[in-house]
Amino acid sequence: MTSSVKTKKHETQMEVYEFGEGIFKKHLITDPEQIKPFLEITHKFWINLYGLENETLLKEISELFNIHPLTLEDIKNTSQRPKFEEFEENIFVVSKMIYYKNRSLEPITEQVSILFGKNYIISIQENPFDIFDPIRSRLENPTGKMRKMGTDYFAYTLLDAIVDQYFDCLEHAVEKIETLEDNIISQSKKTKLPEIFHQRKSIQQIKRTVWPTRELLSAWKKSESPLVKKKTNPFINDVYEHVIEIIENLEIQRESISALVELFMSNLSLKQNEVMKTLTIIATIFIPLTFIAGVYGMNFQFMPELGWKYGYFFIWILFLGSTLAMVYYFKRKKWF
Repeated sequence: MTSSVKTKKHETQMEVYEFGEGIFKKHLITDPEQIKPFLEITHKFWINLYGLENETLLKEISELFNIHPLTLEDIKNTSQRPKFEEFEENIFVVSKMIYYKNRSLEPITEQVSILFGKNYIISIQENPFDIFDPIRSRLENPTGKMRKMGTDYFAYTLLDAIVDQYFDCLEHAVEKIETLEDNIISQSKKTKLPEIFHQRKSIQQIKRTVWPTRELLSAWKKSESPLVKKKTNPFINDVYEHVIEIIENLEIQRESISALVELFMSNLSLKQNEVMKTLTIIATIFIPLTFIAGVYGMNFQFMPELGWKYGYFFIWILFLGSTLAMVYYFKRKKWF
């Protein structure tokens, strides 16, 4: 699995949250012309946009906020690597949101583009699904930091929500690995090797997404842009430490997957040994029986036992006696 699972594209939609100390309003808009009044206000506003189908709308928004043409291309190209770019009037952040839809086996990766300027934040997603509901709730709190802090802090909260989702994905992966391990050890459910490798690929996909996020945050910490306030740095450091923790945990899970493969192969080898032991015991029991049957199956005319009245019964007693003797011997040796 070298690429993320993509969901279908959706028609571009927008919602605007107007907020500040003592003010909070939500607007649903469909036309970029409706954004123009917000450009005149002094308090902050957040435009949350999802769907990349309407390129005309995206272009009009980029003109309203003086977004660089290359940045617009990066927004539309959803295969971008997470990054942090500074411009004179705004800062552009590309991040990746990872989630499991309906607890599916394969993680879904979606690009989230974030632009913030002096008093605005724009977040652009591919699909309606997002993890920003807690942020919307925090905006409604008139005494919360969301109302008082700058746009860089708001952008941090969006990124923090995305990173927190990485923990959920990691937890899902850990649960799956533990389930596979329990199934292999208990043999209660047949586990196939492709399931283990599939889980390893999922871990690798998450790691490929999380790793450049560390570089993004490192660049943010070093930024000297006037749009990034020093009082936001402790929060960025906190997210950075979370990302480092996730990467370390992913390394641990990758090692767990390797151990799981070894456990699977050992278990498989043990099963094969058990089968071979059973077949060997059966073959060993039949060796003397085959020998006795072969002796008395020879076509010699003068064999004393052939004319004996109880010869047939004697042979069966010999068969059963040798079999029971070998079974007793094998049990004494604890071969089964």
